[in-house]
Amino acid sequence: MKGIDLTTVKELLGHKDIKMTLRYSHLSQAHIRTAVNILDKKCDSCVTVGYNEEIAEPANP
Repeated sequence: MKGIDLTTVKELLGHKDIKMTLRYSHLSQAHIRTAVNILDKKCDSCVTVGYNEEIAEPANP
């Protein structure tokens, strides 16, 4: 949750398998909510294309 990737944490802790690191990595609800908000903002400009739909140009902010 401090911005260090789990592969680095795995190496620092000496875990042989990433599964062990994942077992002990628990994200707080606040951290998950922050991540969702960041991704939501990044996806505001994403274009959704459904079956047989034309690709729409993103709106200019």
